[in-house]
Order: sequence, then C-alpha cells, then structure tokens
Amino acid sequence: MTDITFHGGVQDIGGNKFLVNDRGTKIFMDFGMSFSQEGQFFSQFLGPRTSNSLIDMFELGILPKIKGLYRRDYARHMEFGGDEETEIDAVLLTHAHVDHCAYIPYLREDIPIYCSEESKLIMQNFDETSSDQYLTLKERFQVYTNTKGEISRATGDKVTIPRKIKVFESGKAFSIDSINVNPLPVDHSIPGVHAFILHTSEGSVANTADLRFHGRRANDTEQFVETCNESDLDLLLCEGTRIDKTHSITEYDVETKVAEIIKNTKNLVICGYPIRDLDRLLSFYNAAKNTGRYLVVDLKQAYLLKLFDESSVLRGKYPGPRDPNLKIYIPRGSWGLLDKDLTKFSKRQLIMDYAGWQQEFLDYPNVVDYRDVLKNQKDFVFYCSDFKLQELIDVKPKENSSYIRSLTEPFDMEMELKEELIKNWFMHFGVLSKEQDWHQIHVSGHGDGTQIKKVIDGSNAKKLIPIHTQHEEYHRKWHGNVQSIEQHGLVKL
Repeated sequence: MTDITFHGGVQDIGGNKFLVNDRGTKIFMDFGMSFSQEGQFFSQFLGPRTSNSLIDMFELGILPKIKGLYRRDYARHMEFGGDEETEIDAVLLTHAHVDHCAYIPYLREDIPIYCSEESKLIMQNFDETSSDQYLTLKERFQVYTNTKGEISRATGDKVTIPRKIKVFESGKAFSIDSINVNPLPVDHSIPGVHAFILHTSEGSVANTADLRFHGRRANDTEQFVETCNESDLDLLLCEGTRIDKTHSITEYDVETKVAEIIKNTKNLVICGYPIRDLDRLLSFYNAAKNTGRYLVVDLKQAYLLKLFDESSVLRGKYPGPRDPNLKIYIPRGSWGLLDKDLTKFSKRQLIMDYAGWQQEFLDYPNVVDYRDVLKNQKDFVFYCSDFKLQELIDVKPKENSSYIRSLTEPFDMEMELKEELIKNWFMHFGVLSKEQDWHQIHVSGHGDGTQIKKVIDGSNAKKLIPIHTQHEEYHRKWHGNVQSIEQHGLVKL
C-alpha cells in the first residue's frame, strides 16, 4: 500500500512537508516552514523556547509529532524519545527556500537529505555566514568534566556532526528502497529547483515543486511537463501560488527595464533584490555591464558566488567573485577600523574586525568600500539590502541617484509598514521625494494561472491535489478529479 500524509503545504502557501509511505519506505518531500502558521504564534521577539522548542512546536501544530524524526539531543532533552531507530528513509528537497527547507535543522543527522548541488551550496552559504545548521548539526544540551573536575555545560559547537547530504544529478533517476525517484529541474527564482516524479509500488506521483515558465530556464519546466505526460501519472501534487493571476512579465523584461533606469540615472543606482536569486543577480549584472557600470555585491552574495564558482558542476553559470564587472563591498566591521589609522590599530586588528568567512575577500583586487562608492557614484549599481540601509549614511547618494526595488510587493500589513520604513531612508537622502515612488521591478518565481493550467493539462494526471496555494477553486476548474486535503490529512494512492 502507498499513501501520502500532508503535514504542511496544503491550503497554505509554503510549509511543504509531504510524507510518502510505500510498503514501509518513508520519504519526506521537503521539510519547510509555513510563514502564516509561524506568524500566528511567533514574531521577531517571540519564538519557541530553546530548552523546549520541539514540544512548543508540537503543541502549536507546527511540526508533526513523529518519534525518530528529530535530532537526538533535542528529543532526549525534551523527553520525546531520542534512542529509537528512525523510520524515515530520506528527505527529498525540492529547493533551498525556507518554506521548503527551514526545519531541516530539527531533523536527525542520520536521515539522508537528497538535494541538487545548487541547494547544497545555498544551505552551506546559510550555515557558514550565519548560525544555521543545514549541513551540520551542532549538539546542544551536552555536559563535560572541566579541568577542576566539575560538570560544566558544553557551549558553542564543541561537537559538530555532519548530516548525510546526497547530491543527485538532474534527470538521473535513483532508488530509495521501493521508491524510484526522477528529479527534474524546473524554472523558479532560486537555482537548483527540482520537481520529482516518484514511481512507487502502487503507481506514479509527481510533485511540481515551485515553478514558472517566465524565467531563464523555461525549457526545464517544459521538459518536466512533457515527462509527466509520458509517465502515466496517477497523482499530481500541483502548486498554485499565483494561480489567480493572469499575466507575468519575464526575467528578461526585468533586465531590460533595469538597464533603462540605469541609463537615465546620472549618479548612484541603488538596488535591492533577493540575495540568493542568482537569475535576478544576472539581470542586474547584465544591465550594469551593458550600461558601463559595475555591479557592487555584498559579502554574503560574494561568498555564494565563490561557492558556485568552486563547484566543478556549476562553474561558469554565474559570475565568479573575481569577475572584472563585479565589485565586492566591504562594510565597516564591528570596530569600524576600515578607515582608521592602522599604525595605531594594526592590519591584524583590521582583519579581526571581520568574520572568518569574510576575511578572504579583504585581499581581493575588486573590493570597494564606502569611500570608493561615494567618490565614483556614476560608476556603480550598488546592492543594498533592507537590513543594511545604514550603509547609505556612509555612501551618501548624490542628487539624481535612483533606487530599484526588485523584491515582491507587500501583501500584508507588516510588510507595508516595513516598506514605509525603507522609503523613509531613501526620502531622507533625497533619492525619493514624497511625490516620486521608487522603481518597483519584480517578477515572481511562481507561474500565473495560464502557466499552471498548462502544467495541469500537459501532465495528464488521473488525479490532482492542490499544494502551495490558497486558491484551490482554479485547480477544480481545470481538472476533473481534484481532492482537497487538510493539514495532516492522508491520501491512499
């Protein structure tokens, strides 16, 4: 018998956690966070308690209560087992957006995570530039005997355990016990996204992941739909984030519009876009290059480009961090020694002002800091994230500068308030006036209704379950056998 339990990702956008059980072989497809579900209970200042996080998440229905699924140090400390064998054979990760992968750090380290090379490197970037634990698990609640013979707490990362990360090849099928998996690339707003076709003992299931036809890899999505059609699908799990929309501009339209704004800007062009959307980076990179400017990226994006450039599989797909048309922006460190007299503070202290992963870039030939941007504003397209707006104080954009916001438009009150705060910064520096709005140029990572209908029609599945959507009525309109599922609901194949 084969069944699928939907622990998230239904009647909601994101939070995908689909548990496939085929004759005892158990595989999760994604293990992500639901923004709406977390937002009901948690905020920036209110989160699960460190000592009780699993129990808190169980109580609120955010994580499924399954023994043998979660990391042993948490489970033992919170008296939720921890010594039992796991029944979960694998997690298939469609991609490294947090609504699909955010809860991987809660999982046991011996459960294999199958993912693309791109997803692995994006998770590595998360881990090495912050405190996330996607590729490694840093044990907590451990004690040791110190030199005085006293029992002390182990803190930090005294015990680091690597997870079992298994990188698959696009389009190359593999088996996990009784389930045959075909990972197929699709077009989305982050590299390395894969849909899956699973051939089980009771039939075939496809999971679209997040997809579109208007990015730089539309042919991948076309090929996925064609393969679905050839696979005699019994069930299609079909996303529908923007299924109620009827039109989408393309990523190439974004590049063209950005280039036009750069051409018409006399001084500094400031931009914001999703830091791990490397297709969007390419749009700004090409637009800057074709208008005679350098694209200035921050250190986290430079580090991601470095990881991709060092991969034999991915080298050349995106600009490397030493690309002559890129500049890497070095901000002030924690002591702000960037522009201080080093005869007083020393070069070593300057280096110590930056995290270990940042230090390599200090010696790159294409680095710039605020002084370079301040003096040569007409030469740069300057990336400035919403979390680094203080850099504008040093950069001081001159009159006739512009700002291009290439991020999703606000869809709730919290995002609207955040947008007002960001506008205040640009109004303060004269980049915006009260009468003049910023340049909002963005294209979604999700297909509109016309595109999703194309997936539904082309896949020719016997049955369909809507996922990653709050508009199931469109799936029902376009398919004759649609089943609606509640969270934690089970479907037999």
